Amino acid sequence: MAKGHTYFWRKPGRRDEERKQFAALMRKVEAVRLRYGLTKAELAAELGANVDGVRAWMTGWTIGRKESVARIQDFLKRRNLAR
Repeated sequence: MAKGHTYFWRKPGRRDEERKQFAALMRKVEAVRLRYGLTKAELAAELGANVDGVRAWMTGWTIGRKESVARIQDFLKRRNLAR
């Protein structure tokens, strides 16, 4: 078992806040997707991701990296300006 001084040890709950923020972001994406009638495949194409990745984000199985979060935020800005 890894000790606290190794690079492999992670503090329990260290990413909880990051997960909460990403979940809130994905709720906004889901609302936009439903408003415009996009399929998950179309959404994935707009986000530059694959469908399985988008499903994992939507269900909370995984969270996006910084680059993915930036693409998602750009998508939301584009769609909100298009209204």
